Amino acid sequence: MTDIPVLTLSEIQQRVVGWWLGNYYGSMGYVGKRLGKKGIREFLELGARQVAATFKRLDLTEPLDVAVAIATNEKNMFGSEIEVTEDDGSVVINRERCAILEGAKAFSRLGASLVAKEHCRTCSEMHWKSAFREMGIGLETELSESGCLMRIRKL
Repeated sequence: MTDIPVLTLSEIQQRVVGWWLGNYYGSMGYVGKRLGKKGIREFLELGARQVAATFKRLDLTEPLDVAVAIATNEKNMFGSEIEVTEDDGSVVINRERCAILEGAKAFSRLGASLVAKEHCRTCSEMHWKSAFREMGIGLETELSESGCLMRIRKL
């Protein structure tokens, strides 16, 4: 019998990031080849609506509750360094180090056509902005080299 190694939390998180990126962009690539840019927009909008519907079903409708749910997942599943603060009537999600962005950069170094800055635009502008709009929440994003700052508030 061959021993199966036990991975550290960091190794698990790196593999989850790789799996997530491959699954997400692999699906998007297939949709794009079959249905073009319009199909990609529909794919992204559908995903955003599903996320919004899930948050609503979980009774996560306030910006703080939504931000904590997002940060909890990204910290624990991906290993991002992320914090949530309240500021002047809004909630700030600060990704000091976004593990998904790091994964996108790693895929780029391995020759994948995935561009990290394009990932950030897809994540914030296409996914989260659409999901939050479905929930009556506004979004402003500031990108950095290692992550982003998302400011959300009720519309």
